[in-house]
Amino acid sequence: MKLPVVAATAILCSAQVIPVDTSGVRPGPVSITASTNSVIVSWQDERGRACSAAFSLEANRPLVAAIRIDGKAIVENARPLYWAETGKRRGGWDQFFDLPPSHPDGTRRFQSAYQPRAARVKSTGNRVELYFDGLKLGIFEGGIAYTFYPGTRLIQQTAVVSTSEPDTAYFYDAGFQFAAETDRRAGNNMESQVSYFDTEGKLRAEAMMGPERQPHAVRYRTLAARTANGSIAVFPAPHQYFFARDFTTNMAHLWSRAWRGQIGLGIRQLPDDNTNFYPWMNAPPGTEQRMSLFLQISDATPAALLEEVLRYTSRDRYPALPGYKTLASHWHVAYTVQAMEKGFDWTPPFKPVLKEMGVDMAMIADFHGDGHPRDTGQVRLKELDAYYRACGAQSDGAFLLIPAEEANAHLGGHYSVTFPKPVYWIMSRADGEPFLSRMEPFGEVYRTKDAADVFAMVKKENGFVYQTHPRTKGSMGFPDKVREEPFFRDASYFGAGFKAMPSDLSTPRQGLRALNLLDDMNNWGLRKRLLGEVDVFQIDHTHELYAHMNVSYVRLPALPRFEEYGKVLEAMQRGEFFVTTGEVLLPEVKITRSEVRARVRWTMPLQQAVLVWGDGETTRREVISLEATAPSGEQEFQWRFDGRTAKWARLEVWDVAGSGAFVNPVRLE
Repeated sequence: MKLPVVAATAILCSAQVIPVDTSGVRPGPVSITASTNSVIVSWQDERGRACSAAFSLEANRPLVAAIRIDGKAIVENARPLYWAETGKRRGGWDQFFDLPPSHPDGTRRFQSAYQPRAARVKSTGNRVELYFDGLKLGIFEGGIAYTFYPGTRLIQQTAVVSTSEPDTAYFYDAGFQFAAETDRRAGNNMESQVSYFDTEGKLRAEAMMGPERQPHAVRYRTLAARTANGSIAVFPAPHQYFFARDFTTNMAHLWSRAWRGQIGLGIRQLPDDNTNFYPWMNAPPGTEQRMSLFLQISDATPAALLEEVLRYTSRDRYPALPGYKTLASHWHVAYTVQAMEKGFDWTPPFKPVLKEMGVDMAMIADFHGDGHPRDTGQVRLKELDAYYRACGAQSDGAFLLIPAEEANAHLGGHYSVTFPKPVYWIMSRADGEPFLSRMEPFGEVYRTKDAADVFAMVKKENGFVYQTHPRTKGSMGFPDKVREEPFFRDASYFGAGFKAMPSDLSTPRQGLRALNLLDDMNNWGLRKRLLGEVDVFQIDHTHELYAHMNVSYVRLPALPRFEEYGKVLEAMQRGEFFVTTGEVLLPEVKITRSEVRARVRWTMPLQQAVLVWGDGETTRREVISLEATAPSGEQEFQWRFDGRTAKWARLEVWDVAGSGAFVNPVRLE
């Protein structure tokens, strides 16, 4: 039975009890009961069982008194925990080539201090958020929020904080600490264990001990622990928590501890990964940063609970979608150089990793720190020849390897170029050397001295070009600086790459740098698109790769043979694809001047759809709430749209963890 909503706007007791405002609560599947010293949130899970979470309004008591399923306490006397490390950003918010610890001002580390002042509850869609003001986290101030999703046992814990300091770069650790299970007869704490999948994919359960946070290198980013009447799991946002890196080595992003009758579980980042660039997250002054930790409760075992959580990312696998094949672009795996040494029958470690993740096609970018891309003769040509042969050798009926290069010569910034067949070219041309000549055994060979040469080659060979990591890294200022150049305005210049870089937790939308560029390019009158790119270096099966991934779902009837991989490029040029982090799929989207129809599949509850359109000068956005959705759904949505002045329009859909998908602009002229 649902508990009634208490309509009082403030409940005041003694100085030790904080007031609570429930005026923002509407009748719905999540109800609130407030008394002089507690607030109780009540809802039903996916099986119709009664769930509740009781919060203390007494300042000197644990914030979370108990979370229950069918009246049985899963956790009791729990507290949120947060840490933050802050530094200074150099070079602007889109700068990747940054390492905050190397800044002359250094970095600072803080642990949260919670001095509750007031609480408020509000309905958002069919959900309820309970917010407690009074959190201080070094230079950040704000509060702690808990969001409850009806029809689930998923709870989102969020530090909602802001800072006024300029140029702030940061990362955060988060945790949830609760009373350990007790042997009721003897009154002793029982051995506390933490369960997880290790990097080999094996389920492990091991004892927790000691006051220090013990790091765990895990697969699927989730820890679970047994409690008195069930279990609890903690995990971060699958993608949004992990800021961009060049290397995806598993850095043990989960932690646990057990000490003096308390268990702590949580997530963490590290201040440095021993690479030159480790840019952290952005906190522009005044923005509301939402530092999340997800909790899932259960009355089952930790092993069973882990399997539940894995459904949110389909076990870190991109689901098969009829009529589509998945493409992951921009990998620096140095495959060719290794294959020339080990033989083309050698299976590179990245291939089984990508296949296991449901990646059907990979467009790799060799000779970026490996090989001899600047060579002007036989060495370069032999490596290109080996590149094409090696990619063909590793392509089969279930996996296609497409050769591309991040060429970085003549066109401005960094760009990826590929051709629908083997093309041999050299990135320089001396005076007196021909643009095109025959060199056996390679056949026709191009020599390029400038943008005009590259453009002529791309046009003649039906090439495919896009700006890699636009407006950041080696493409800072591009493609804006070449927007009027003939090669950029030509249809052969596809557009740019999308990646969630940089990170800013004030929005559920990821990759705004690239998405804003997409809107700008289309307002420039150009029919440009974004494809997903990953842009990481060597990988193996132990890496935390999924957190840094996105793919393009390309509409194809079947996986082409290597000799026909040009069909993939043709489908991309036609715009027959969508980009996703994996949790949200957009198999059908139709946009007209009057409406948007979209068939959407998702795993975690959705947060919002964003309809974006432009008139050639101004970009407009309409945010559509999807806060009535449950997990693991599929639905066709229809939204009215006044596109009378629009020249183009596109759609994004995002879930509560900042994972999402988008389609490229549809021309409405």
